[in-house]
Amino acid sequence: MSFNIRSSMAHTPPMLLVDEVKGTGDNFAITAFTVLPENIFLVGGVLAREALAEIMAQSIAALNAYTAWKNNTPAGKGFLVGLKNIVFSGDVYTGDVITCRAEITDFLAKTYIANAEIAGKDGIIAKGEIRIYAWD
Repeated sequence: MSFNIRSSMAHTPPMLLVDEVKGTGDNFAITAFTVLPENIFLVGGVLAREALAEIMAQSIAALNAYTAWKNNTPAGKGFLVGLKNIVFSGDVYTGDVITCRAEITDFLAKTYIANAEIAGKDGIIAKGEIRIYAWD
C-alpha cells in the first residue's frame, strides 16, 4: 500500500494545497503542488501569497502524516500560528508546478518551528520561518 496524501491530511479540497510528497528525511519534507484553474486562491491567474504560506504549513503537515503512515501511528494535528521573515520574490500562475522544502528546526511549547522554501520554474518564490502549534 502506498501513501495517499488526500486521505492522510486534515485538509480536504479546495483547502488541500499539497498534491504530493516528493521526499522526506528525519525533519524535512519536499512537497509538490500544481496550480489548477479552479484554485480558490487565484486572483487574476496569480496565486495569492497567503496560499504560499499555507503550502509551507501543509508541507510540515504532510511530513507529519507521512511519518505517521510509515510508522503505522495516528498523525497529530496542528495549525499555522506564525510567520517570520517571509520573503516573496516571485509570482505563481495557473498551470505552474511548485515545490516546497520545509524543515523542522525546533520544537518549543508544543510549537514546531520550521524553515521553508518554495521554488518554481524560475527559482525561489518564497522563503521564511513558519510556526505550527501541535496538539494530539
